[in-house]
Amino acid sequence: MKQNDGRIVWKDQSDLKLILTINQFIEKHGIKSSRQYQKKLSENPNSVPSMWFINQKYGSWDNLMKSLGLENTDYGKWAKLSEKELLKIVKSFIKIEKIKSQRIYEQKAVGKDIPSLSTLKKRIGDVRPLFWKKPEEPQFTDFELLLELKNEIIRLNLQDDLSMTKFRKLVQSTELPSVDTIMNRTNKNWEELMTEIGFDYRKIKIYKQRNNLSQKKKTE
Repeated sequence: MKQNDGRIVWKDQSDLKLILTINQFIEKHGIKSSRQYQKKLSENPNSVPSMWFINQKYGSWDNLMKSLGLENTDYGKWAKLSEKELLKIVKSFIKIEKIKSQRIYEQKAVGKDIPSLSTLKKRIGDVRPLFWKKPEEPQFTDFELLLELKNEIIRLNLQDDLSMTKFRKLVQSTELPSVDTIMNRTNKNWEELMTEIGFDYRKIKIYKQRNNLSQKKKTE
């Protein structure tokens, strides 16, 4: 039976007719999730009932899948994997596709052998941590970082000066992070860093102060 505007009144269809129609649509388009179903329905209006009708008629998408004998589709399929195995697949997909948001995941997962976002939420709950930007791994260990700092000071011929201000201005190493980053990472101030890498910062500082004082007296 059809309404005057040509749309099918799905509630007037028999259960068998509904199941056959939906099943044919799913098989034709290779649908594996409710999201894919909605997408294909938007491309083929009035071909099958809406998700609203399905939820009213069958209770949920999963219940519809059971009625069709397709329990392994989407959620049922991924439910057989352990959470660890599921996350391994999803994290690999996110990394390869360089996905940074749930919205992009939903778009890229369409047609792929990957659990939908709704399935992920059912299995693991909060999916937001999967899309948080992770800090880059340190390029150096602490020992390598301090060694590179020492080598750069020697390359710049600052071992008899050790001025942090001069170092900031002259540093050329593309490997070293900023001075502030080094101090934050090692939890040491500049003087402590210099001592750590083998320089007598205090002795050099005292010598510079005396030398500056001597130079000042000569000019007076």
